[in-house]
Parts: sequence; structure tokens; C-alpha cells
Amino acid sequence: MDKNHYLFTPTSIGGEWDAEENNRRDYFSKKFKIVKDHFELDKNYGLYSFRHTAITNLYREIRKTKTPHEAKSILMGITGHQTMIALEKYLRDIDAELPEDYSDMLK
Repeated sequence: MDKNHYLFTPTSIGGEWDAEENNRRDYFSKKFKIVKDHFELDKNYGLYSFRHTAITNLYREIRKTKTPHEAKSILMGITGHQTMIALEKYLRDIDAELPEDYSDMLK
């Protein structure tokens, strides 16, 4: 696929879409509202909550074979964060990377 194309458009997966960013976001927000209403999801369920879940799952999958730094470097290109610090804050905010459990050392 052309890396300059949008992943999702109204008519395809991977294609050109001549629309302003706000219009593109609004298009999918309206589509998602139909799903939200159908399943009676409250305000805590939005497109961004699904994005957070997807990024968390992706990060944990990448970490199976990559170091934390390598995984974060890969995610920066996906999430659009401009700095590693911003990405790390985002990952902490969504609990994508939790510290190891050292509670057994307290016994």
C-alpha cells in the first residue's frame, strides 16, 4: 500500500481521501456513535478508548521480541508522539507498561 494513503476511508482500507482532518475525524465519530448507541455505551467508551486498548495490546506484543526502547521507537511512528518522553507518559497513563512485580522480595 502507499504509505501516504489513509488507512481508513469511507470507501476503502488504504486509499486517498481529500478531506480536512476535522472532517475525517467527524466522519468516523458519527459512524462510531451509531455503534455506541446500539450497545448503550456511556461516555467512557469512545474512539480514543479503543485506540488506547489497541496501542496497549500492540506494545505488549512488540515487547515479546523487542527491548522497551525498540518497542517505543516502533510505537512513536504509529502514535505520532514527537518525543520518547511524551510516548512514555502516554504508555504510563494507559498502563501499557507496568513495573515488574517485586512483591515476592518482601517476604
